[in-house]
Amino acid sequence: MKAGAASAAGKVELAGSLRREPPDANAAGIVDPGERICIMVHVKRRGRDKYPPGSAEDLARFAKPVTRAALARQRARTHGRAAQRIVDFAKAHRIKVREVDIARRRVVLEGAARRMSQMFGATLANYIEQDGRRFRARTGKLVVPKEIAPWTRAILGFDQRPLAPIALRAAAGTGNGPALWPSDIAALYGIPLDRDVSAQCVGIIALGGGYLPADLAAAVAGMGRPAPVVIDQSVSDATNTYGGGTTADQEIALDLQVLAGLLPRARIVVYFAPNTLQGLTDAVHQAVLDDRNRPSVLSVSWGSAETFWTPVAQDAMQSALADAARLRVTVLAAAGDELATSGLSDSKAHVWFPASSPYVLGCGGTAVTLNGAALAGESVWNAGFTGTGGGISDVFPVPAFQEHIAMPVSVNDGAMRRGVPDVAAAAARQPGYRIILNGQPMAKDGTSAATPLWAGLIAIANAERGNPIGLINPSLYANPALCRVVTQGNNRINGTGYDAGPGWSACTGLGVPKGQQIVSALAALPVA
Repeated sequence: MKAGAASAAGKVELAGSLRREPPDANAAGIVDPGERICIMVHVKRRGRDKYPPGSAEDLARFAKPVTRAALARQRARTHGRAAQRIVDFAKAHRIKVREVDIARRRVVLEGAARRMSQMFGATLANYIEQDGRRFRARTGKLVVPKEIAPWTRAILGFDQRPLAPIALRAAAGTGNGPALWPSDIAALYGIPLDRDVSAQCVGIIALGGGYLPADLAAAVAGMGRPAPVVIDQSVSDATNTYGGGTTADQEIALDLQVLAGLLPRARIVVYFAPNTLQGLTDAVHQAVLDDRNRPSVLSVSWGSAETFWTPVAQDAMQSALADAARLRVTVLAAAGDELATSGLSDSKAHVWFPASSPYVLGCGGTAVTLNGAALAGESVWNAGFTGTGGGISDVFPVPAFQEHIAMPVSVNDGAMRRGVPDVAAAAARQPGYRIILNGQPMAKDGTSAATPLWAGLIAIANAERGNPIGLINPSLYANPALCRVVTQGNNRINGTGYDAGPGWSACTGLGVPKGQQIVSALAALPVA
């Protein structure tokens, strides 16, 4: 479906909205002009942010904690009029207003595909992937009517291409054979497993798929741990839909069972969302602002290379991650499982977003060597075609907490920018994380295992502290001795990538956790 009147007078281009054709899919016909489409108009105040993300001035904005209720009241004052302009515009043009959420700074609009594409200049088509999945995608740029352009941050929803790279990476990490329970891997790092964490709440983002409660029960029984309380939350009508062991099912089982092994009797909230970029953004927004469950830690095992994110889509996610920092929610994200190139064939290095956000603790992966039940050695996880992501962001400047460390320049352009990951933990297939799926044990690997392991560690520190830590990066970088540096290995593929070495590296960041020391140090931090 062509944009039609997209370039008509009275409209301006939405900068940063360019979308290219899906690289691994074939065109499969036009979109039905009558198909109902929902889009999310993310609202902003007029003007730009004053400071670069991650700068000292930017991070200072988050120093004073705020409650979710207070933030909602503040947004009503600062964004209420802008949102009302979107609503008035929609009503004047007979576009249905589905939802107005001032706290999340968005207005949800619904209309027929023809009407919506003409209004916002969206060129739409259907596509099909090699595995048979069909989806709607948008190409080209968007335009915004001048009446609402100054208050429009981003428009999401036209494009519903799945986050396919994560499925491929998850599939690469499956396998059978000897593996360690998540609680055993936590013990390798000295993570204390005897703390009372019953007051803690941790969120998991789940894109597609589902889990079987019987699998979780079998896993915690195998680890000899009391079960957590698991709460399912729907995002955009997605639910716990177990698919018989799909890669999405495996991912949820891994995240859930790793956290369950570390956090007995804690509350774990699973936010089920559609497997799209918009779904991931909506899920993070909902989790961060969830005033019923109030998770203080959020584990995100999903993402994709920065190049797959348009600047406006990235900006929408950044707004949610900044709110997490304001609300003292620690967000952790996987650094990816296809080495320094993220599986792309352009001979360049690529890091994952949201792991590259300065508001996120990016988690890389290592390969451990055991001597019986003890940790004998550790190196960068690089199995040839799979292994830890990491490198230098193409988007974000060096954040304040990384300014004092020695970092390599980007292998792409020789520039200094945000380094990824921040930390690491065991991620290789050997020995792998033992989980239960369909009632049977299996071994899993990936930075999506290291991520919930670190999330559980931070929740334990929150319990010891009696108060959520929130954005943890500055504290860890100020105390690098809390991590053990990994000096061996690299995340290169076909010569592209980075090497480990003394200090921070673009493979494993500051290193792997010294569990008890981290809990004690973070618990001793002053409460804001």
